[in-house]
Amino acid sequence: MLATYLCIGICAINWIVNGIWIRQAVKERFASAIYLHIGLGVFFTMLALELTIGIRGAWTHLGISWLGLIGWILYVPSTILVFGSMIELKHKGKPKTADFTATTTFIDRGIYSLVRQPMTLGMAIWSVALVLVFQSILTIILGLISLFCFWMSARKESEYNIMKFGDIYKEYMEKVSMWNILKGLRK
Repeated sequence: MLATYLCIGICAINWIVNGIWIRQAVKERFASAIYLHIGLGVFFTMLALELTIGIRGAWTHLGISWLGLIGWILYVPSTILVFGSMIELKHKGKPKTADFTATTTFIDRGIYSLVRQPMTLGMAIWSVALVLVFQSILTIILGLISLFCFWMSARKESEYNIMKFGDIYKEYMEKVSMWNILKGLRK
């Protein structure tokens, strides 16, 4: 019973925080942030459900250990992508506010020379990793929803960046894939 209340509390906090960001993004008509925070909300709901209720046997898990191992391994590159992009944006993007994503400078070096949208790619990989680690119908459904939200966020962010940076971003799009990091590594 305590696990259920803990799950409800964690999910409530998760959606309050993401709801604030979603509301702000709706006001500013910033579609990529709307999708991003819905995806994060679904992802952290999925994580909270599995860690508080799912591991206590509330639903069936496949328990295929090699899939779980692949999931755990995927957390390494996804974490590098997410936090690497955050560091690049904060230090090279020259944001004028506390929001590190509000860059004033176009970035095409570092992790951004490999893939255009490393943050959303990392979050999408987190979703896949979580599905592989927990292996339940619930994580498959919520994982697909969050994966779709992160993909839509990346697409909308590219549209926004074309408006923000113009032709330089269009040229960058021709050279660097949105999510295909293997193509970026082959250069």
